[in-house]
Amino acid sequence: MANLFPRKRREESPLFTPSSMFPQIFDDYSLSDFFNKDLMNKTGMPQVDIEDKGDHYELTADLPGFNKDQVVVEFDSGYLTIKGEQEHSEETKDEEKHYIRKERSYGSFQRSFYVGDINEEEIKGKFKDGVLFVSVPKSDEEEKKRGKRIELE
Repeated sequence: MANLFPRKRREESPLFTPSSMFPQIFDDYSLSDFFNKDLMNKTGMPQVDIEDKGDHYELTADLPGFNKDQVVVEFDSGYLTIKGEQEHSEETKDEEKHYIRKERSYGSFQRSFYVGDINEEEIKGKFKDGVLFVSVPKSDEEEKKRGKRIELE
């Protein structure tokens, strides 16, 4: 009987599905403003590239939304560590200064990378436009790894 009345079959579009009509409660985009997901990748850690340039390593970390004062770079016992901490507060008040909405968010990260025998006195760091650049010169001799905080330019 179904063959007596041919139906026009509509092609299913991957852009139009029943689930696409309603926002997903737990997907990455619906809560992105609340959790400020743009700051980090899906793991909550910044994207970091480390390139071996022969005589030194170059570390580049994408830290959008951070400023230089919120980022710390340290070297200790062969490990280079980058840390960041950020707070955000937003208020909306009516004319009588009763809170209609007051939101706060806090985020931090810490990443450590083993770089081995390096010349720790020559480590240089720079922070510009949300990107951290660290140059880590290799050492030919075994040095005692004392630890050091790297000042950012």
